[in-house]
Amino acid sequence: MNDSIEIFKRQISHINEIFHSYENLTNDELREKGIQIKITVSNSSDKNETLNKALPEVYALVKETARRFSLGQVVVMANKYDIWLASNYDFVEINGNKAIYHNKWDAGGVPFEWNMVHYDEQLLGGILLHYGYAIEMATGEGKTLVATLPVFLNALTHQGVHLMTVNDYLSKRDYHLTHPIYAFHGLTVECIEQYERYDERRKYAYNCDITFGTNSGFVFDYLFDHLATDPKECVQEHHNFAIIDELDSILIDEADTPHIVSGGMYYNNEDIYKKHLSLIEDIIKDSSKKYYTIDLLNKDAAFTSEGESYISNRLNNKDLFKIRKKYELKNYNLLSEEQRKQIMNNIYLQNVLHQLLRAYTVFEKDVDYVIQNEAVKIVDPYTGRIKETHRWEHGLHTAIEIKEKVKVQDDSDGIAVISLKNFFKLYNKIAGMSGTIMTAKDELREMYNLDCSQIPTHNPIIRIDNPLYIFRTSIQKDEAILNKVVENVHKGRPTLIGSLSIKRADAIEKLLSQRKLNFNRLDAKTTKDESLTVSKAGIGNTITLSTSVAGRGTDIKPSHDALINGGLCVIGTDLFTSIRTDLQLKGRTGRQGDPGSSMFFASLEDHILKYLSTEERKELDDIISNINSDDLSYDNVRYYFKLAQTNRENIFKIKRAKQARKDDIIAPHRSKFYKQRNKVLFDAIYADELINDIITEYNIKINEIEKHLLSLYDKAKELTLRARRNNSNRQQILIPFSDNQHPFTIKYDVNLIQTSLQYFMSEFKRQSILQIYDESWKELVLHMMQDLDQKEIDELDGDYVRMIKNVHQNIISRLQSSSIVFNFIEETPIPSAIINSNQVNTEQLKNMAITKDSPCPCGSGKKYCECHGGNIRNIRRRRI
Repeated sequence: MNDSIEIFKRQISHINEIFHSYENLTNDELREKGIQIKITVSNSSDKNETLNKALPEVYALVKETARRFSLGQVVVMANKYDIWLASNYDFVEINGNKAIYHNKWDAGGVPFEWNMVHYDEQLLGGILLHYGYAIEMATGEGKTLVATLPVFLNALTHQGVHLMTVNDYLSKRDYHLTHPIYAFHGLTVECIEQYERYDERRKYAYNCDITFGTNSGFVFDYLFDHLATDPKECVQEHHNFAIIDELDSILIDEADTPHIVSGGMYYNNEDIYKKHLSLIEDIIKDSSKKYYTIDLLNKDAAFTSEGESYISNRLNNKDLFKIRKKYELKNYNLLSEEQRKQIMNNIYLQNVLHQLLRAYTVFEKDVDYVIQNEAVKIVDPYTGRIKETHRWEHGLHTAIEIKEKVKVQDDSDGIAVISLKNFFKLYNKIAGMSGTIMTAKDELREMYNLDCSQIPTHNPIIRIDNPLYIFRTSIQKDEAILNKVVENVHKGRPTLIGSLSIKRADAIEKLLSQRKLNFNRLDAKTTKDESLTVSKAGIGNTITLSTSVAGRGTDIKPSHDALINGGLCVIGTDLFTSIRTDLQLKGRTGRQGDPGSSMFFASLEDHILKYLSTEERKELDDIISNINSDDLSYDNVRYYFKLAQTNRENIFKIKRAKQARKDDIIAPHRSKFYKQRNKVLFDAIYADELINDIITEYNIKINEIEKHLLSLYDKAKELTLRARRNNSNRQQILIPFSDNQHPFTIKYDVNLIQTSLQYFMSEFKRQSILQIYDESWKELVLHMMQDLDQKEIDELDGDYVRMIKNVHQNIISRLQSSSIVFNFIEETPIPSAIINSNQVNTEQLKNMAITKDSPCPCGSGKKYCECHGGNIRNIRRRRI
């Protein structure tokens, strides 16, 4: 690997030679160079080899373009793309036959002036990224600029480059910062975070040469695409090259949490959780009994045998905890329906009680979640940001909503899941960067086969990282923190105070207010003001109080007077649970050779020491007993704080490996399953062929199937005619069906269903297959999401085989037994006066259909979403 890097370093001088040769070209000649390179790449049969050869020329081209933008306006002859850009963006204007590219533009609401030109270390970083490395670059070394090199080069294939960041703020920021550099050479660029899932512009964003977005945005779009019932809903096409900013955060910190989409039948479990709330509250209040244990490391709690006995007696259910998992009973299928129902009810109730216990004992407001707009919002433990649209699994979110006395939102089951590891396996090539790669290099190599390399800084780092300050009590620790903040204010130095959570930041805020110190807040509740807060954080003696929101990607620029007085001072109020998070916070200061310092504070009362073993804690206590002062800042004491962090990271590494093991087993099946599903989705003829194969497999006469579908068609036409009679503008209709398993619906075009039997039959078959596929896959996903033991994990292969067999049987059942059973419910026609007025627009009239809260047209008296609309999938949630 080292030999390879030396070869890469030798390329830098070649790039700079070409760069200097470009200085005498006109702006139009420079663009022509880019066009010629694009033509060469397009005509190449081996694009990877062509890109490797073109790298020096392309990197020189990008560097020269950056240089010209740094000098001022860049004027060229206008082409059609320039004209389109000028009508949509502020960085280009047309004057006669000239296109004027400005070097000042708006970047996410903040005025920005381009003043960056790639230096040698950035060129090296760009080379390594192209060859698929994970690179460590110190904070402030210009990772955004480095990315322009491999992004530009690989975008020449027009196969797509996905640039991923940890949050939408950074994604939009980097998109706006670099867009003009790419656009100048005719490359198309977009950011998916600017558009909602079903916005057509999001699909356009994926068709661009370069697409910015968050890692979660890309992953969830992949899952949503494989739940689509209409090809138009799909947005992703290629998985060519992904560049991952803050790579270690995404591939390591988030790797133990699979990405899950929930949907299908929605339900609300508020009543059963409220019913058992008092029982859990009584258990928690009774401190004299050991009814439960807490595992803070894994955010879990469990009832002791004494607690289970107490609960069973209170609920008068002696068998409540007898069976914990269905598979424990080998003869489960031989039991009576009543016995099976009782067992499943007990297992479900166990979970309700367990989630309530967790909600009340290990999940904290303003630590794990916040209350916003009367709703529980999850706070990402690594980035400190709110995870919008996410809900915790297995009823935990409902339990916390009950605890916080806010409205209980509807829940639904997981219907699609993938781990980050297996999502990134879809790409031909991945690379990434971060300021803390090397501490995770072994796991990145083991999990993702990624080589890692450290890029030297452009200027020597002169930041002073003070050794850990340790005190006996948290009160003493906080007093020391406040004294240091006051000292910085008097010196004219800006201070960034990093806190573990919003709750911890609130405690520091009270102390700052008592000292009458002015400060700005940056956390999950204040991210809407993030750009403004960050822009002020380096000025004079400004105090910024933040959570880990400020830990990654935050570019704090100290003012001139601040640099003279020592630069930004970063204060950590606690050690974070990850060493890399500490390093990220330290990296906010001392950027690009600027002065600055960092200092972290700890106490013997800190949560981090919970990760020491009993023996390790005893060793620490023995050392402490020989120290007379309250200041415990000695290396032999610091060792145990570092050990506690290491212990925690090792435990989570094991947890990530287990999660990866589950998804690794199912990954090849998912790939095969999704490929099959896409064939059905995009090709109705293939769906017909698949059904014919299944019919042959089960030796069923095809003419009987066709005859049955013809009878369904007659009823479907009748329903359509009545719907059109009541609303002549209706374009689509949801037709309710039932089979031996459950009710379902299929959406049809009103005009086509009235005129084409073939359309009805083809769409019935295609949508039936998709629905059965999704329902069966959902059951497997639900099983995977459980806390499986090793035996259950090893049996996932067999679970998939059984699922496919059931899929075929269910398809046959639907073809043979489906019926349209309904009482025609006459809709009230829309008065012509309303139609002709402005009260209802034309688009509303075209799209009027049964809503989820409308009475179901089958005549059951239930809401549509509780009956035949149970499989509506227009609303899906991201889950974790």
